Amino acid sequence: MTSPPPPDPSVLCHGILRYLHDHPEAADSLDGIASWWLPQSGFTAATEAVQEALARLVEEHRIARIDLADGRTLYQSVDKVSGAHPTWKSPTPRRRS
Repeated sequence: MTSPPPPDPSVLCHGILRYLHDHPEAADSLDGIASWWLPQSGFTAATEAVQEALARLVEEHRIARIDLADGRTLYQSVDKVSGAHPTWKSPTPRRRS
């Protein structure tokens, strides 16, 4: 029996972006996205296919890749990182006296 072909990365990109639209505060690892985000959006895929979709979204500046000091990598909405997310507040610049 042959395995089904991997899903088109653009379909997985859509699933990832849909999850982030519904959960704007979400941030997770490759395994978490493959195990939790995509199944909740109705998609299943091998981690290699999910990695390809994530790389595409990062390259297109649609999601952010966060490399943590402990070696883990997280992915989250680029809006959350850039400050466009409604819960992010820009610090008030201090004036010198």
